[in-house]
Amino acid sequence: MLESFLIGFIWYQIIAHVGISAGLHRYWAHKSFTAGPIFEVVTLYFATLAGARSPIGWISAHRMHHHHSDKELDPHSPKYKGFWKVFLSLWTVKSFPPKYSKDLYKNPRMVFFHNHWGKIWLGSAVISFVISPYVFVAWVLMPAILAPIGFGLINAVCHINGKSRNFPLVNLLSAGEGWHDEHHNGKNFRFHKWDQTGFVLENLSNIGVIQRLKD
Repeated sequence: MLESFLIGFIWYQIIAHVGISAGLHRYWAHKSFTAGPIFEVVTLYFATLAGARSPIGWISAHRMHHHHSDKELDPHSPKYKGFWKVFLSLWTVKSFPPKYSKDLYKNPRMVFFHNHWGKIWLGSAVISFVISPYVFVAWVLMPAILAPIGFGLINAVCHINGKSRNFPLVNLLSAGEGWHDEHHNGKNFRFHKWDQTGFVLENLSNIGVIQRLKD
């Protein structure tokens, strides 16, 4: 079982970097680079395993966060929602203005995962458990536990007193997203020289796997 937890931690690092940080955040939300449909499907599946739920909801909330950063309409501002509510991801948004998501509904892969993320997650859980409870722990359970902690910390501790800030320690669970002040000051592709997701993306761009559009 200890090996399952260790493998699960390593697996979580992979899917957090690819699915959430590179995928939902930098590719889908900020359009900082272009990639093909295989990359899109992989990032959406990995993000589903990491507990992102509806990718359209995740991206819309993030875009709204940037538009109203540390203001009352910021969906997860600790200044207005409270630290623990943000850290535990207990905040909700009743509805998003269409401007935050209208482009996403034009992509059939995005719409498919938006409509079926729950079935995809449950199917992965059932199949992995049938293979082995240890596979279930590593493949599904560990990401489901670690992702809310890591990205809840980003939302809660990287915005203090109405201002964004860097908090490198949380990079251990958030795939480089701890360089948060750099991001809020215009960095969308690689936030910092020690940003591990940005490092991977930069190298993928150098060999032509993806095409960088903006910083």
